[in-house]
Amino acid sequence: MPPCPSVDVNLFVHNGEATVGPVIESLLAQTWPELSIRLFDDGSSDGTAAILADYAAQVPSLRLHRSSCNGGAAAAFQRAFWSGEAGFVMPKSGDDPIAPDFVEKTMAVLLAHPECAMCHAAGLVFTGEGAVREIYPATHRLFAVGGDPLLRATAVMRSYTSSPSFWGIYRRSAIDQLAPIAYRAGWDHAVLAEVALYGEIRHVPEVLYWRRDGGRPVHELARRATLAANRRQSLEGPLAEQRWRTPLITTAYAHLETFAVARIDEASRRKLMAAVPEVFRARWMPMLEAEAAELRRALPTLFAAIADVEPELSTWAAGQVADALRAAQAILPELDFSTVLCELAMLPPRCFRPRRAGAA
Repeated sequence: MPPCPSVDVNLFVHNGEATVGPVIESLLAQTWPELSIRLFDDGSSDGTAAILADYAAQVPSLRLHRSSCNGGAAAAFQRAFWSGEAGFVMPKSGDDPIAPDFVEKTMAVLLAHPECAMCHAAGLVFTGEGAVREIYPATHRLFAVGGDPLLRATAVMRSYTSSPSFWGIYRRSAIDQLAPIAYRAGWDHAVLAEVALYGEIRHVPEVLYWRRDGGRPVHELARRATLAANRRQSLEGPLAEQRWRTPLITTAYAHLETFAVARIDEASRRKLMAAVPEVFRARWMPMLEAEAAELRRALPTLFAAIADVEPELSTWAAGQVADALRAAQAILPELDFSTVLCELAMLPPRCFRPRRAGAA
């Protein structure tokens, strides 16, 4: 019997002292014999570091890494993706435990289908008290198969809904082709769609992934996904990015940004990018329109804020608003933000004040 291939399990956690212990226990209980487990503390300020250190002391095979400051989910996930050398990698959060045979059953699918880039499992939501709240419906599981990469990516765009279908085991040869992960609402959507370009996505129908307390509201997730929020900066000021205001529009636009640099030929790139607005309009049209309307209502306040910043920074502030408007225009061209974009581009120039010779 051939040896079992190794799987790199890279768990990252920030301030997870209340949850990370059971998650580590679920990893140590896996029936798959070849696991390399790394624990990444993403700058925790609670008791997480002590818990991880205690596990590392008790289980010498665990490897522990600690960052001095919190880098946020996108950076942590990217580290979890690219750490290690095994042919398969499982990024893992510090919130959600898995069944003891999670790795065994997802790896069985990956080994049976060499063209498969990722396999996940069905999931449920449980409360902090341990009660099962719901089982995710079968429609939340991804099944993007076949020989056409564009059809696979489009299938992911049309169906990805909940995170259990994101937390699977990935074939490293596929994820090594991914673009860097941007701090954007919906970054996980875009990552999965790009993964599908490089291989199939399949699932195990058994409930093996246990999600703690379910998801957060989409606007909260959009704020938390920004680089500014991860660095404890305000998103209300005129210098902050404004795309957090339209999380679903931003999610759709993130696919355009991802496909623009994907490892596909130019004809496929054009075809796939052209499909993005159609796919997401079919899924979310009323919500996309509501986000665009809310953005339009915010424009007077945003214009006033631009007028109030230092002359040297007004172009930057205008650019943040323009980025949000361009994303909305790309997904909802019939709403026509072109006039507002022209107004932003034609704001009166605010000249730099000349400095006196020798001034500091």
